[in-house]
Amino acid sequence: MPERIRSFRDSFRYAFKGIAFCIKNERNMRVHITAAVYVLSFSPFFHLSATQYAILFLTIGLVIFAEALNTAIEAVINLEAQWYDNLARIGKNTAAGAVLVCAFASVLVGVALFWRPATLLFIVEYLCSHLVFGLLFLASLPVASIFIFFFPFGIFRKH
Repeated sequence: MPERIRSFRDSFRYAFKGIAFCIKNERNMRVHITAAVYVLSFSPFFHLSATQYAILFLTIGLVIFAEALNTAIEAVINLEAQWYDNLARIGKNTAAGAVLVCAFASVLVGVALFWRPATLLFIVEYLCSHLVFGLLFLASLPVASIFIFFFPFGIFRKH
């Protein structure tokens, strides 16, 4: 295999390893992914337009991007600052704040796209009247909680 193709393939492999690291080690990344799965699962009930779906996908992508960037910034700071450093604290807090801004903006996007009380009531009625889907949804809640809080027990424990 030519070196350019191998290098191109490896760049994707390393990127996926970075995403996997975030999922394995960052609880907030698992929260964002779980929220995205639920939002996307229930979005068909809202009959969103292509533009609304584009906004939704961009919002999800921005939050996941911010969380991954925060993880990268924290790792670099941890590498360089082996002891307490006020600038390291500022860097970490600012990176975490950027994630918070993105998450808050995503909530506002969610309210704009999904705050339709009649549709929300319809979803509840649908889950109650279609027992299989209702039970699947209820069963997904503990699974999601285990994924968020216990999976996969982290590679590096934070103090």
